[in-house]
Amino acid sequence: MEDKDEFDSAINYFQTIINCNNKSFYSQNKIGVTFIGIKTNISGNFKLHIYILLFPFVKSEKVVPYCNNFPNLYFKDLCLDVSESFYFWIYQEMRIQNSIIIMSLESNIVKIVPGFGDALISIDKNCIEKKEWMDLEYEDWYEKKIFNNVFIINIINPFTYTVPFPVKPIIIKTVKKINNYVEIL
Repeated sequence: MEDKDEFDSAINYFQTIINCNNKSFYSQNKIGVTFIGIKTNISGNFKLHIYILLFPFVKSEKVVPYCNNFPNLYFKDLCLDVSESFYFWIYQEMRIQNSIIIMSLESNIVKIVPGFGDALISIDKNCIEKKEWMDLEYEDWYEKKIFNNVFIINIINPFTYTVPFPVKPIIIKTVKKINNYVEIL
């Protein structure tokens, strides 16, 4: 299977999970989702690792494709309908993580990436921006329907383990930019 096909298949699988577990299609609750595919040989074999970032309270459903200059790295945004209970889960998980939610999808198993990330993707711990979900109770946060937090995320360069010299990580920022949920810096 080609990388792009595997990436698209994983996105379709995640959409199916969300649509099956959230009965309120076309609900007033929307969530922004950024999928990141990183093909690297960190485990000794080239493999596509897929990560999912969740962004509550998106205002626009319209997303545009990313212009990506990095080989072995894939990005795609979606806007999905979710139930209020899904928002409650997001709120609770963000409070536990003290950060946005990063999930991994491997072999049709979706897992939350604990803390500030793992070996391939990590959130900059120096982010000092105020996190409104830490100060508000769920009902107040849900009523405000605002999520403008900016996080800097480091993605390992896909060539880190294949070239004999150091390569810089790819850095993205979680800021709404021309109908995308992240900006590639």
